[in-house]
Amino acid sequence: MNKEHTNLCYKTAEKFIKDVALIEYKCIYLSEEPDVIVFDSYGNTTLYEVKISIPDFWNDFKKPQRIQVKKKRELIYTLSPSLGKERYYVCPKKLIEIDELPEGWGLIWYDEDTDKFRLKKKSGVFKIDKGLECRLLVNALKRYKSGYTKSILLKDYLEYKE
Repeated sequence: MNKEHTNLCYKTAEKFIKDVALIEYKCIYLSEEPDVIVFDSYGNTTLYEVKISIPDFWNDFKKPQRIQVKKKRELIYTLSPSLGKERYYVCPKKLIEIDELPEGWGLIWYDEDTDKFRLKKKSGVFKIDKGLECRLLVNALKRYKSGYTKSILLKDYLEYKE
C-alpha cells in the first residue's frame, strides 16, 4: 500500500475506534486484509475499506467477501464469510458516490482541507464469521502483548485502583 492510503487508514482508526482497532492487519486466518477493523466491548465490529483511487474501488468488487448472495430480512449475506457487521468505504471527498456502492455498504468521505470525516450513507447489517473475528482479535492481543503494536490501537482507559 502507498503512504497516502496508510495515512488515511490510521486517521480512520483513530477517529472511529471503539475499543480495539486493527490497521492494515495481516494474519494467516484471513483470506482478506482489512484496511481497518474496529471492535467494541459488545462484540460488534465495523470494517472500513479505505480507497484513494477509483481502480482500487472497482477491484474491491472482485473479492468473494464483497459478492452479495442474498438478503434475508435486514441481514446481508456474502459469497464468502467476512469481517464487519457494518461495512464502510472511506475515501477522499467525492471520489466515490452513493449510487456506486454495493448494496448495504456505507460511505464516509474524508476532507483533507478540514481534516474531517463526513458520513454520507449508513451501513446495513452483514452476516459475519464471528469465530474468525474472535480468532483475529485474540491473535492481535497476543501480538500486542509481545510488543508488536504497529498496526494495533487500543483505546486508553483509566486504570482501576483499589
